[in-house]
Amino acid sequence: MKKSVIFFCLIICANFSFAQEVGKFRGGLETGIPFHEDFIPVPMLLAMELKYNFYKNMNVGFRTEATAFRTCKCYDIELLSVSATYDYYFHYTNTIFSPFIGAGLGYYFARGHEEHTDTHFKYNNPTVFVRTGFEIWKIRVSFAYNLVRKQKKYIEKNIDYMSFTIGFYIGGGKWKQKTMKNENK
Repeated sequence: MKKSVIFFCLIICANFSFAQEVGKFRGGLETGIPFHEDFIPVPMLLAMELKYNFYKNMNVGFRTEATAFRTCKCYDIELLSVSATYDYYFHYTNTIFSPFIGAGLGYYFARGHEEHTDTHFKYNNPTVFVRTGFEIWKIRVSFAYNLVRKQKKYIEKNIDYMSFTIGFYIGGGKWKQKTMKNENK
């Protein structure tokens, strides 16, 4: 119990530092709710992402995301996606608030089950997503739209979904702050 309290306190302290520095890696963990037109939203989304800050307000990364939901009131579907990502930050000097936009391109693996039958199916296809959100300290909130194309044999329509996630990340260094000396050069 004591070790978990200390670990939790360290994470909180790390989150009160600023965010991004060129040449640094950072890792994040997010959870959230997927929204699809045919199902009730439940918190069934988990994502992990590793990023590299290649410029003061840009990074590239690798993201894995797992989600599960029910479509058409008859199919249970589980999705696992792996994507290469890119984020652009609209960061202003001397602030801890940083809005961003981003996108990802990857591949998803789906597994499903049709209710009241023994029909199980698996398929996979390319996928893409776009997202926007903001970061405060090392807390991240984002909204994403995921394009998940259908597999014609099993499902009659696409299973695109929106998601709302909240999470945290560690690493990444600090935002470079401009000083008067740097502005005069």
